[in-house]
Amino acid sequence: MKFIKQNVRFSIILVSILFAGNIHAQSLNDVILLRQRSDIQGKWERNNLRNLDLNYYNEDFCDYYLYREMDESYNLSPGKNTVYTKDFESKVDNSFKEWGYYYLCRGKFPDKFKITTPYALPVKSGKKINWETDMRESRKTMRFRLNERDTIYATRGGVVCRIHHPDHLLIYHADNTFSIYIFMAEILVQPGEAILTGQPIGLAGSNGISISFFFLDKNKFTGEKFNGYPYSHFIPMFRTAEGDVKLKERSYYQALTDDELIMQDMDKREKKKYLKQKSTK
Repeated sequence: MKFIKQNVRFSIILVSILFAGNIHAQSLNDVILLRQRSDIQGKWERNNLRNLDLNYYNEDFCDYYLYREMDESYNLSPGKNTVYTKDFESKVDNSFKEWGYYYLCRGKFPDKFKITTPYALPVKSGKKINWETDMRESRKTMRFRLNERDTIYATRGGVVCRIHHPDHLLIYHADNTFSIYIFMAEILVQPGEAILTGQPIGLAGSNGISISFFFLDKNKFTGEKFNGYPYSHFIPMFRTAEGDVKLKERSYYQALTDDELIMQDMDKREKKKYLKQKSTK
């Protein structure tokens, strides 16, 4: 986890925890938490009225949560975020003048999360596949059995986040949940790219493809100092030829990626565009 210290001169220092060992040996927890200093930057800047703004620049493509101990916290959307303004002539004290600890976490609290939301299996519609728990990870992680370099298909649409690991892919969904695909042989999409459910996104590694689904959990935060792991992991429902089901481990299921599943997170305009494009193919 990374934190921010701020002093009375309004300077901001980003400090990173050092992760030991080779990058390929990192746990899933560390990979989710790890980011580069350039991904999120805080700056005090004068605006047109000569007031002093505290701006956070989010250079990633997903939201971040700026958690401030014993104070207000903020959601940081991609781009520029002004979280505080000090009037040019104001002498009023504010919490940003004092030293404190501030944590940056990827994501924001979901407000429409439903455990019954169906996902697609990570294979082409019509193909059968099974899964087992990935024992290499401490969090809920599903390892789907694929042959090496088989095509992996997105289990849900969203936007590709920046992630600083060569064989992991992180996707941010419309309801503020994430899916992370780990131990991939090759990634076929780029950070910032919007993808659809069922779209090819990469090639499987030697042990198939492992996927974990998670969200930033509001229950992990309090007004006191936060030192824990901020996410909760879950295993979703999947759409199959048998319907939307909770998959049994080591049982085979036939994938069914239909238009309803692909369009479930789209608005009316996006659905109309998708159906029009499909009809012209």
